[in-house]
Amino acid sequence: METQSNETDFYEEINFHPSLDIKDDILVLGFRVKPEANKDGSELFVIATATSTYTITGNSFTDKDKTYYIDIKKRVLVKLAHKWSRKELDAFLKTFLMGQKVQTPLETFESLKSLLKQHMDIDDADAILMCVWAIGTYFFPLFSAYPYLHIKAPKGSGKTQCLSFLNQVCFNATKARASLPALRDTVDSLRGTYLMDQADALHRNNMEDLLDILTDSYKRGGGNVRKMVADKGKNWNLEEFQAYGPKAFASIHPLPEDLRDRCFVISLVRSKRVFRSLDEESTVWKETRGALYRLLISHFFLAVGTYEIKKSEYKQQTDPTFFGRQLELWMPFDVMFSTLGLSKDDQRVAKERFLSQYNFTEYQVSDFERAVVEAIQQLLGEKDEMVLSPSEISELVDDFLFEDCIGTKQQAVQTSKIISKFNLSSEKLPRSNQTARYRFKRERVDAVYKAYFFVANENELTPAYTPETNEGDVEKS
Repeated sequence: METQSNETDFYEEINFHPSLDIKDDILVLGFRVKPEANKDGSELFVIATATSTYTITGNSFTDKDKTYYIDIKKRVLVKLAHKWSRKELDAFLKTFLMGQKVQTPLETFESLKSLLKQHMDIDDADAILMCVWAIGTYFFPLFSAYPYLHIKAPKGSGKTQCLSFLNQVCFNATKARASLPALRDTVDSLRGTYLMDQADALHRNNMEDLLDILTDSYKRGGGNVRKMVADKGKNWNLEEFQAYGPKAFASIHPLPEDLRDRCFVISLVRSKRVFRSLDEESTVWKETRGALYRLLISHFFLAVGTYEIKKSEYKQQTDPTFFGRQLELWMPFDVMFSTLGLSKDDQRVAKERFLSQYNFTEYQVSDFERAVVEAIQQLLGEKDEMVLSPSEISELVDDFLFEDCIGTKQQAVQTSKIISKFNLSSEKLPRSNQTARYRFKRERVDAVYKAYFFVANENELTPAYTPETNEGDVEKS
């Protein structure tokens, strides 16, 4: 798992993103303010370290005799008045510096969870994970990777309401269309949470470039966009735009395959309860964001230390539950659970749901894919290897499993795609009589089958979480 070291060379120049960054055990949080309220400029930065918290208006500051720089470039920061208020910020900093108590992390979490349940019919496991994910968007630069959130549901099941809630509470969130400019403006300039409604559009043929970026940018440094930009002198320069950041998608259908195992899925069902439309003008949203900003400023250092401890603990485990990409995506949840002080019961429930949903997202295979692999096994019989054509394999697959009503040639094409997708063949041979041919070896085919389609013992699977229902609650199927 890739990590970011907090240890840097003393003489190394460290640049902070102006909207939000956590490096070298320092937090930088930036806003845009009215010039008349800030005589030195339109940017205001909150600087927090382990021992002090203060605001500056310039693009550099010094800590422990080392100078740090804020890389503003052409980025336009979010207006403080739109997200919080200067009065509330100043009051909090004064209170915090005087050592007075602020709302505890657990109280902030419980308040957000209660607010979520006022607007959506969602069970406890999903509510815990969604709220922790939303709070984590304020801390995400700390992590080497941050999971995507996928709100998947039929029409009329609350996807838009869910995305609207996230738009109000996540860090610098923006609901945007599926486009590279929208992604750049939200993520690079604001370090914001990118919310995409109607994400079914990602299946269109012209979305390949955006999909490539989304696939890679769940990790720090991944998916960055390089583009030629003209300066004031009309000289063209190559600039790089950051793409790493929290992202959430709402769709009816599954996301494109490469995105699925970067996501945690929230599957909504139509509720019989009636919820009021989310009032975006309500003061509750500024109050909630204010609580989340206060949580970030006062507890970011605790999250930094917890992250380092968790990385060490996972490295020492000889038989970890989580590994590889799954561990990368689980780590932010685990760190935030501890930072927020969630109970062991809440952590257990959330962990069970994460495992069951992530495994479902990552390893879900279709009946057609299974039928193709089993057809190859049937044709191999007792032989160690065999040369087969896609048409020979497709003859053993039921017609109804193929997409649409198609002829034998199209069925062979679909079968070829499955052979390629799972690397089933050991060798692709020259075509014979205009027919593709593949060499299959039993060892490889059986290995693929065991890895994706076969469960040796049902008890080895993590059981899907079934929420407990109280009397009067709507039972979900």
